[in-house]
Amino acid sequence: MIKLENAMKLIKTRIQLLDETLGGGLPDKSVILMLGEPGSGNDILTQQIMYQHALKEGKVIYFTTFRPPETTTEDFKTFSWDVSRLKADHWTFVDIHTSKALQILQKEISMRIGQGCWTVIDSLSYILLTQKRNLVLNMVESLLDNARKHGGIHFLLLTQGMHDPQTEITMQHLADGVIELTAQKTARGTSRRIRIKNMRKTVYAPKLIPFNITKNGIVVETAVRIA
Repeated sequence: MIKLENAMKLIKTRIQLLDETLGGGLPDKSVILMLGEPGSGNDILTQQIMYQHALKEGKVIYFTTFRPPETTTEDFKTFSWDVSRLKADHWTFVDIHTSKALQILQKEISMRIGQGCWTVIDSLSYILLTQKRNLVLNMVESLLDNARKHGGIHFLLLTQGMHDPQTEITMQHLADGVIELTAQKTARGTSRRIRIKNMRKTVYAPKLIPFNITKNGIVVETAVRIA
């Protein structure tokens, strides 16, 4: 990645080889769309980055939609991530599995980001399927405005192939960055790749980044292949 003199502050994901590929980390004040099919690992990568942030005294607000917080907490234990050991104000689940999900998000986003929290919406796909599209767009625009005003990294999880192409492209266009995770079956097992599809506020080289999912979460392989 080429570094610019006036480049945006970069924040480490604390996944070493991913940070090196990104030229130091993710740009501050960014909303990142995490794109992938079920089982690709886009949710795991998001959760790992956020958990590491909370361990380092950062504040995280995790919005759940179709799965209750208890289920997500149990999933975390697969990788020995124990949110119960974090300080009370460093990790907060907000369950928005309700018809009033967008109203809750509009209120919470402004307040929480203003308090210095990073946020995750898990998942944007569920909200798009259950809410009016124009209202979802308004919510995403509010998230973008608050991120630019107050800073931090904010993730939207989108399930690839679940929506019409226009909706998917629209969400990719709105986001400050798009990270796509893929998983393909091969004769040797599963070939997993991270692709930085778009990342505003930085100049980057498109790459396919090999990775594995281990008992400690996502581990990026040393060999980085140019797409």
